Amino acid sequence: MASPLCAADIVELSGADVAAFTQAQFCNDVRALATGRWQWNAWLDAQGRARHFFALLRCDARLWLAWLPLGGAAAMREELARFVFRSDVQLRHLAGWTLHRLLPADGAGPMGIDQAMPHRGGFALAQPGGIAWLAPQAEAAADAQALATWRLADVEARLPFLAPALSGQFVAQALGLDRLGVARFDKGCYPGQEIVARLHFRGGNKRHLQRLSIAGPAPAPGTGLLDAAGRNMGSILYAAPTGSTSEGLGVVSDAASGVLRADGCRATLAGSRPLPPDPGTPAA
Repeated sequence: MASPLCAADIVELSGADVAAFTQAQFCNDVRALATGRWQWNAWLDAQGRARHFFALLRCDARLWLAWLPLGGAAAMREELARFVFRSDVQLRHLAGWTLHRLLPADGAGPMGIDQAMPHRGGFALAQPGGIAWLAPQAEAAADAQALATWRLADVEARLPFLAPALSGQFVAQALGLDRLGVARFDKGCYPGQEIVARLHFRGGNKRHLQRLSIAGPAPAPGTGLLDAAGRNMGSILYAAPTGSTSEGLGVVSDAASGVLRADGCRATLAGSRPLPPDPGTPAA
């Protein structure tokens, strides 16, 4: 039996103009997305800050799904609706869907890294923690321990998921969207593109995505990261429990050094800090 993990918050986008609409609004190149495939994508505001980060699935020519792993689909649907105007685009929040982890016994065979396969009324796609099945129902009660293991794989993959409270807080480069190939510079215009391009070619971003080892329970998204002097050095994006400690991702100032604290617990930068790309370095 598939293992239910948590609610799957999804926006359904449909209509004859949905491909052009998503290409104009989102920062990854939607034109490269064939039917039955998916990609990580983001919707930025005019200041280049990420409103939402999500997996975009192209189910067929007129039907797309945007899955937001930490929620926010209802707000995204409402915000996107302001930009539809006369386009043939319909937006719907799919409430009641559930994220499951598929096991080999569930009939999920090998999948391509960008493949979105129809599966028992929903869709299956490969994720760092295994095969995800987004389905309009839950097959059993959610498994908290399985979700913690799943989310830890997301942390290890450095996926910059955004909780609703963090919408509009971070520019694309602070989340590493350029490194993921999500913030593109080889497609048409989209909201925030000018800011993203300026930071890419001229530099100036002073915060970056970092993995953190936390000596305590998983702090909530948005928890501040303080240095020894009590100065704010960044924020937690999300974290996963690992027994009495936790591992997480945060957006951290380049000026941070030594041990930080999150909710009073020691938070240590895990591994070496990735160097920001030189201004003008081509993005993926």
